Amino acid sequence: MKTSEKLDAAMEEIRSRAAYFGAPSLRNGVLHFGETSIPKPDYEIVTEVQTSHGCTASIFVAQGDGFVRAATNIFRDGDRAVDTLLDPNGPVIGPVRAGDAYRGPADILGVAHDTYYEPIFDDAGEVIGTFLVGFPHEDQ
Repeated sequence: MKTSEKLDAAMEEIRSRAAYFGAPSLRNGVLHFGETSIPKPDYEIVTEVQTSHGCTASIFVAQGDGFVRAATNIFRDGDRAVDTLLDPNGPVIGPVRAGDAYRGPADILGVAHDTYYEPIFDDAGEVIGTFLVGFPHEDQ
């Protein structure tokens, strides 16, 4: 399977797993799907996507002009890398802020990945977060 097909399948799963809980909304700076806040205590959504597809998966919440990792299967120094920022100078931030998906190379906490980022919109059409799925770049 091509990387683009793997990214499509992983994105479809993260999107559908989140949608299972309900419509996305941002309340007091916390991303929700229905009444379920992200992160769920067990990081169920990102963990299940990783198990199914072997990929990196994160859910970011909009915060000011940027995005903060609210749920992830990425570990740094033995802990989940939550509360880390989407690179404000990287190739992803512009398209996602504008409400567009980004597909392509991106550095994820120091590791080059082939990625797919898809904005999360509230019912008013505002970007309130983004999904990320990715695979370490094959050249590494």
